[in-house]
Amino acid sequence: MRADTRSREELLLREVLELGDEAPVTMISREPSGEGSVAGFTLAESGEELTYFVDTSGRAVARETGLVLGELTAPEARVWLHPADPHLPALAPVAFSDAAATLLARLGVTATGAPRLVAYRAGRRAVLSVDAEGGRQWVKVVRPDRVERIVDAHRALAAAGVPQPGLRGWSDDGLVVIDQAEGVPAADALGAAGGSIDPDALLDEVDGLRRRIAGAALRSPARTDMTRRLAWYADRLSVVLPGELAAGVARTVAAVDGDWESGDPVVIHGDLHFGQLFLDDAAAIAAVIDVDTAGVGAASDDTGAFLAHAIASAILTPPPRDERVWELARAAARRWDAASAPGTRTRAVAHLLGHALGAWEAGSLARAARILAAAHTVAAEEADALGRSAAFG
Repeated sequence: MRADTRSREELLLREVLELGDEAPVTMISREPSGEGSVAGFTLAESGEELTYFVDTSGRAVARETGLVLGELTAPEARVWLHPADPHLPALAPVAFSDAAATLLARLGVTATGAPRLVAYRAGRRAVLSVDAEGGRQWVKVVRPDRVERIVDAHRALAAAGVPQPGLRGWSDDGLVVIDQAEGVPAADALGAAGGSIDPDALLDEVDGLRRRIAGAALRSPARTDMTRRLAWYADRLSVVLPGELAAGVARTVAAVDGDWESGDPVVIHGDLHFGQLFLDDAAAIAAVIDVDTAGVGAASDDTGAFLAHAIASAILTPPPRDERVWELARAAARRWDAASAPGTRTRAVAHLLGHALGAWEAGSLARAARILAAAHTVAAEEADALGRSAAFG
């Protein structure tokens, strides 16, 4: 029956909004959070497509901005209409051009365009781009209790010589404004037709960046939790995937589960991948962005994230340009193998399961299957097989 396949979050949304069984509801995202998750759905109302989020995290908020099930002090769930995210109280105001322009004006910046939402992780953070005199500005909306930590991370990394965009300003209600990074996005340089980015030279740059990050005077833990995420993604995929693919997930997890060896903790970026890097004309790293997650953690958190992102990006890149990204993925897998970077493959597998779940939620079972095939190759430590089998055709 249809009810047997619908998620708990969808059933809660239908209950709260009093939707009939035939009302079209589409899940667009789902991430672990707190003691539960935050799931996003789209539905059409009066000819308009609206986005709702169902939050079962149990996390406290300063003010509710939606509907609450259960006690206000410990809600069973909350439902809100985007952009009224109760975890990000500054999002709704700054999403409108007048508020964004006023914010930037206080920082001495004149906006020349309306804000554009370029990234959003419900309950966690949002990123908006605003064209302005003197260059584009990036407005990050985060939970208010994270602002001080983010500012401290920027300052500590700058003192350690880590190249990054300038920190323009911030506010206690959860806003951080950052300048445009210098250089060219590494993803653009790598994928450019006729590009000459050498994968090993880029990885040399990445390792040099990691050494500088490791020298930063940060003491707080990095914002990573891959041990929990591996189990969460695997459990979720086992429910939504067809039997054979679900069984493959279980085999892949079994091949790496428990291999969390990480060595001595160091300061890491926390979500390092080539999408975070900008290069100068000599293909040296000119800037690294999104340092919000930086802190003390396992070095393999960064190598695992980098490897997984390279693989997922290669699968998304159309041929023949995808082969350049596969070259980077294979080079990363060889460089950070089980001997030289213990724990990398397990963390990479966890990230890849997350990418596979995202592909399934986007409606692409074929892409999810390709990502899972790559995850199994990583688990088996077969670096040179990445991108070469029929599974990646």
